[in-house]
Amino acid sequence: MASEFHDGPDALKELVASRGIKGEWTNDGNGRVSFRSQRNGVLNYWPHKGTVQCQGKAEPKAELEAVFSSSTTAAPVAVAAKPKDARTKIFVVHGHDTPALEQLELVLRRLGLDPYILQNNDGESKTLIEALEQQIYREAAFGIILMTPDDYGYPKTKTDADRQPRARQNVILEMGMVFASLGRERMVLLKKGALEMPTDVNGVIYLEFNEHVKEIAVKLATRMKGAGIEIDDALIHTAAA
Repeated sequence: MASEFHDGPDALKELVASRGIKGEWTNDGNGRVSFRSQRNGVLNYWPHKGTVQCQGKAEPKAELEAVFSSSTTAAPVAVAAKPKDARTKIFVVHGHDTPALEQLELVLRRLGLDPYILQNNDGESKTLIEALEQQIYREAAFGIILMTPDDYGYPKTKTDADRQPRARQNVILEMGMVFASLGRERMVLLKKGALEMPTDVNGVIYLEFNEHVKEIAVKLATRMKGAGIEIDDALIHTAAA
């Protein structure tokens, strides 16, 4: 039997943890967040629809279902302690491709979202680390890493003929910071054209485009909605136009 929960993945994780149920959370990248308890009960959650489904053997399944049967009294207390609206910004990491950055900003604003671009805000007066120390990521609901072919590189055992286009090193550094702060469930990589990707980001979802970010506007919106970002469906067509 399906239940409903409309406060997003973070609030759901807090609710499950408050019941003393331990296990592992995963995100399949297609809008579903799953939890497997240590007793092998399975909870599947679709944030966009607010639908929760519990599976498994009778006892571990019942343990997870009980979270929602009692949530009418306990959940508001747990969720109210977390300011849901505190995380509203879409944090954007980028390199030197200004046109691509402007395209991404336009797409996000057409989706009704609030992009936070460091160079447009604290970038003039603070280093990235200083900005992080002032809790930028605590305000971010989602992170987008715009990876564009700004540099070239190759292993020292190769020659210049083997060079491959790469994102700038600061983008790689900031990508790691976003991953550490938000987790892979609330971030996405946007890859422009032929670009060498770091081998250790294969677990993070990335979307590819060639000329314009609007090529992947629909997929980007779908990814963000799957992470609990509220986007009006009517705006998605406008953003992709």
